[in-house]
Amino acid sequence: MSFAVHHYFPLGSENSGDGLVAHAIQEAFARHCGRASFVHFAANDCNKRFGGDVGLLGPNLDRNNRHADLVIVGGSNMLQPQKARGQNSRKKSHDWGLFTDVQSLERLRKPLLLVGMGTGSSFGKPIRRYSPAAVREIRALHHKARLSAVRDQITADRLAEIGVESQCIGCPVTFLTDRQIEPQAGHLPVLVSFPPSRIVERFGGTSFMRASMQYVQWLKRSGVQFVVTLHDQRDWAVAKRWLPAGVEVFYTDRTDELIGRFEKSHLVIGFRLHAALLGVGLGKPVIPVGVDWRGLAFIDTFKLEEHSIRPFRLGQFAKLRTLTARLLDGDRQMLGPLNAGKMRFGARSKAFWQQVAQSVAGDNRAAA
Repeated sequence: MSFAVHHYFPLGSENSGDGLVAHAIQEAFARHCGRASFVHFAANDCNKRFGGDVGLLGPNLDRNNRHADLVIVGGSNMLQPQKARGQNSRKKSHDWGLFTDVQSLERLRKPLLLVGMGTGSSFGKPIRRYSPAAVREIRALHHKARLSAVRDQITADRLAEIGVESQCIGCPVTFLTDRQIEPQAGHLPVLVSFPPSRIVERFGGTSFMRASMQYVQWLKRSGVQFVVTLHDQRDWAVAKRWLPAGVEVFYTDRTDELIGRFEKSHLVIGFRLHAALLGVGLGKPVIPVGVDWRGLAFIDTFKLEEHSIRPFRLGQFAKLRTLTARLLDGDRQMLGPLNAGKMRFGARSKAFWQQVAQSVAGDNRAAA
């Protein structure tokens, strides 16, 4: 039996990480639960050009109740508190990643699964507090859910502060494959993910970007073959202004092409969270750079403090050069924490998806 799964995520986002997380969630579901057909729904208005219905509301909710066997809400920063932005057809502003309300959640009649969401992406700013309306909606969402899991411990802790229990199993991208992280021999290039361009508008962001480009210059002078990857179409203009001349740049809005490019690398420098996660997911050595709260949450969750970089600390880019040289020389000592984290949270992820599979199997028996 093939399950009809309706999946809410930031559909049409210009950030490739959003599509990557959605892909990883659907891959995990199919791997553990069997055949499924996925229908995509826009969780929010991140794609301003999207002309369809947005959010777990109104017509979308009616479609879910009529046609879905299971509803999944999951993808990237969907639990991030933010300034109220945009309005749906009910003229209600929203200040977190899923457009919904308590009344709509009460109307949902199909099983609900929450997975892969996280909070925190600001550079140099604390994570916002949830508004009272967001607290009510997030509580109602988790109360409705059959199972829930988040991508990092900081998110689990923030939910606990508002009385919501959820388990941390890591981001689904981290477990695209079961491969252990191994030194990668050969001549294929290092991938350096370009920092989010928005940081140049933040306090301290220009200095951080300047230091990042000095690191790129160091790679170039050292004769290291590398490619800079962009993970958001909006980063092109800033990348053109900041990158040294002659640096190869890779960008795609296709998830399969992004994964294929990372498969051909032998080391990933993770200025972007999802670059680091994808590297780990494919068994590549990774140096995570804690550019924002979600990157710091990954470092903290996987216990990678010794082998990662944090902004606003002295000597961090000297440390990045040292760590890069060690990995290029095949230093296996650096791979231990990455493999330990992948193994620990891989076991949690597998146990979670086994629970999902048992739940789906029960629904199948009931339907038969």
